[in-house]
Amino acid sequence: MLSEKISVLFALLQCSNVDVARHAGCSSSNISHLRTGNREPKASSHTVEVFAAGVYGYADYENLLPALCELCGAADATRRTVIPALIAWLYDAGAAETPPRVVVPKSKRIKALQRTIFGARLSRAMTALDMTNSQLAALLRVDDSLISRWRSGAHSPRGNERLSEKLADAMLSRAAETGKLPELSALCGTDALDASALSHWLYDASEDNKAALAKSLLQSLDSFMPGQSVPAAPEPPEIEIAEKYWGTRGLRAAAARFLTDAANKGGELLLYSDEPMEWMAGDRAYFALWASLMAKCLQRGVRVKIIHNLDRGSEEMVSAISGWLPLYISGMIEPYVFRSERNARFCHTAFLHSGVACVQGFFPAGAGEGRRYEYITDPAELDELRREYDAMLATAKPFLKTYTTAAGDAFRTLCMEKAGARAYLLSVPPAFTMPEKTLARMLARAKLPEDSVAETLEVYRALRGRFFKLLETEKVNLLLCSDEKEAIKHANFSLDLMDFSIEYTEKEYAEHLAAVRSLVENERNFHLTLLPRAPFRGIQLAAMKDMVAVLRRREPYAAFVFMNPMLAESIANYLDTLIERYAADRADTARALEKPAKP
Repeated sequence: MLSEKISVLFALLQCSNVDVARHAGCSSSNISHLRTGNREPKASSHTVEVFAAGVYGYADYENLLPALCELCGAADATRRTVIPALIAWLYDAGAAETPPRVVVPKSKRIKALQRTIFGARLSRAMTALDMTNSQLAALLRVDDSLISRWRSGAHSPRGNERLSEKLADAMLSRAAETGKLPELSALCGTDALDASALSHWLYDASEDNKAALAKSLLQSLDSFMPGQSVPAAPEPPEIEIAEKYWGTRGLRAAAARFLTDAANKGGELLLYSDEPMEWMAGDRAYFALWASLMAKCLQRGVRVKIIHNLDRGSEEMVSAISGWLPLYISGMIEPYVFRSERNARFCHTAFLHSGVACVQGFFPAGAGEGRRYEYITDPAELDELRREYDAMLATAKPFLKTYTTAAGDAFRTLCMEKAGARAYLLSVPPAFTMPEKTLARMLARAKLPEDSVAETLEVYRALRGRFFKLLETEKVNLLLCSDEKEAIKHANFSLDLMDFSIEYTEKEYAEHLAAVRSLVENERNFHLTLLPRAPFRGIQLAAMKDMVAVLRRREPYAAFVFMNPMLAESIANYLDTLIERYAADRADTARALEKPAKP
């Protein structure tokens, strides 16, 4: 029966009557009549055609077309192929009625991720407040098991405004009673903590926090201009010599002494701090001094290893990374990140200049100006501190690697060897999607040296081969910013070659978009989303499993490759929000490429 087939279909796609009706442009009651068997129209009827179109639109939107094709036996994922195949399957009594596999729609993955993030944050806040499930449940007058489900990520009170308000008020009251408002404020990444700020941190009402972190970080990378990120460095202060330093002023003095000494003597710096970054970034003049001293260390040939913490508040994390950007471009810094969360009850700072000195502090979180830092120079203690740092490093993972133009070959090799699905956010389609004859004509017109032309074509063929190999088994999402009329004039090869661009002719531009349109129509694993405006002007992205490459489109050219799974997931989730907002079905996308704006 038709209703039984629809039940199988809905089980596979995990959709509702409303989901399909929205894409079909009809009432959900129409879908309900089909699903319950109250109506059984003929296969050739307009009703069934509208229903199938709604299913196709939903599957395309949720990235479930491969599963739908597998169920109904469609040869490819185009609308003109899938809809007839789906209708034939619905009315074929002998066709399989068991879903071929379990799939999860994109929208449900995002909601599940939001619940997981809420649960993790609630657990961290409760730990910081020494709060049990029973204590919180008593304050909210709910069952203990509900708190347990919240913390596990199975549920969240996001849709219950009254309960959400009670949760924030209860946690604030607990923090005030126990004197732990500073700890909760630090956890939320704000100095002005109230119920609204706490709720925003728990749920991030505007958008998923991971996506928010990614967007903030990408905006920081987009706006970064060497030499303009910090004010001119002030005159170095008189070096304050002491065995112990106290509070923010003391840490600033100790760090200035430490970096000045390193800039004079050279060597290696091993840095770690999980305390709030206000001491460094809170004063613009001091930040400029710190940056200039770090730059002097790098000019002196000092290599730096630093362990970051990604469980900081979003603004603090972005501020920390932004402060290091001018230094990352040097290639002299090896950043790492801890796999596990830091201890919320204590803070630890260790700045070690191997064999020379160490600034060391260990104190309760929220110690304020009472926190103490020792300036250690004893060789035996320094050896022990080096062993301690190496032990921390053994539990950390590489966070970021910077590739300059000179390291282009290594970068391309890394990208080609990386397995798994990927997504690109670009101003023009990547070079590997254009026909080789088009690229060859552009290279000839540019009058490049023969060896450069040969090398470029070799790189193009390798990237194109890798691209089509990926499409056999993996999804490739391309987000194209179609409003950049000025950028569209150029084949920006910074993603592939990183060092030059060539202006399109109108014919070449049309040929490239025709090739992309063919991919949209014929490659089931290729998905194109056209954005009405560019979220960034100076960068483009290539997001892969557990890795994201952020490429600068202006000098100095560089690729920042973030190798942290959480941050890679953050950026992938941000791209998902763009796809969810702007994705159209394949037919509409292909039509949008038929009449491109003239370059």
